Amino acid sequence: MAGLSTTRDQGMGGVYLGMRSRRAIQHTVAYLLIAAMLVIALMPLAWMFGTAFETVEQTRITVPIQWIPNPVTFENYVKGWATRDWLHYLRNTVFLAVFVGVPTMLSCTLAAYAFARMKFPGSEALMLLNISLMLIPDQVTLVPRFVMMARMGWVGTWLPAIIPSMLALNPAMVFVLRQFFRAIPNDLSDAARIDGCHDLGIFWRIVLPLSRPILALQIVLITSWAWNELLFALLYLKDKSMQTLTLAMQGFIGIREDTAWGQMMAMSVLMSLPMMVLAYYGQRYFTEGFTLSGIKG
Repeated sequence: MAGLSTTRDQGMGGVYLGMRSRRAIQHTVAYLLIAAMLVIALMPLAWMFGTAFETVEQTRITVPIQWIPNPVTFENYVKGWATRDWLHYLRNTVFLAVFVGVPTMLSCTLAAYAFARMKFPGSEALMLLNISLMLIPDQVTLVPRFVMMARMGWVGTWLPAIIPSMLALNPAMVFVLRQFFRAIPNDLSDAARIDGCHDLGIFWRIVLPLSRPILALQIVLITSWAWNELLFALLYLKDKSMQTLTLAMQGFIGIREDTAWGQMMAMSVLMSLPMMVLAYYGQRYFTEGFTLSGIKG
C-alpha cells in the first residue's frame, strides 16, 4: 500500500510539473509575441526620433538603415521652429480640444446616464441605433455632412466641430459611459432619492465622482483626437489663421527631394511630446476605464 501511494504521489507530481512547464512555455511564447509586436509598433517612432537629429545627407534612405544619427545635430529643430508660428497653431489646437471636448463630455455623459439609469419608451431601440452608428465609418457620411455644413454657411468656421459635439454625436463614448454607469450599484441612487435628491443631483454627486476613471479616459481620447485631427481641418478650416498643428505640418511636404524630412520629423517630435506625457500620466485610467466599463452589460 505504501508503494502504491508513493507511485500515485510521484504521478501527481509529474502531472503538476508538466502543467507548470506547459504554462511556462505558453507565457514565454506570449511574451515573445508581445515583444515582437511592440518592436514593430515602435519602429516608426524610433525612425522619427532618429531622423529629427540627422543631417540632410543622413536623411537619405540607405541600406542598412542608420537608426542612430552620426553626427547628432539640432539644426532641424532650429530651422523647423523658425519656419512657422507654432505657438499660434498650438493655440488653435488647444482651442479645438477645449471647445470640442467640454461639450462632448457634457452631452455624452448626460445621454449615457439617461440610457443607463432611466427607463423610458424606446430606450433600448435608441441604444441599438446608437450602437449601429458605431459600425458606420466616418468616411461614409463625409460628403453629406460637408454639403450640409456648406449650405448652413459653417465652412470656414469652428461651428462644424463645436455644434455636433453639443448633441452627443459620439456613439462610442455614449456606449462606453453607459456600460460604466450601469455597473454603479442602484442602491446608492435609491438611498439618495430617499434623502430627497433628484436625478440631476444623483448624476452630479454620485455617478460622476464614481466615474472618474472612465471620464479621464474619455478626456484623453478626445484630446488626442483634437491634437491629431487632420481631415476636419482640411475640410472646414480654410483660413490660414485657423490652422492647427496638423495642417501646419503639411507645409513641410514638397515635391520629391523638396520635402524637408529632418525639419518635419523634428516638429513631429515636439508635437508628439504633449500626447506622450498625457498618455503616460493617464495610462492607469486606460486599464481601469476599459475593464470597469464591461462589468455589467
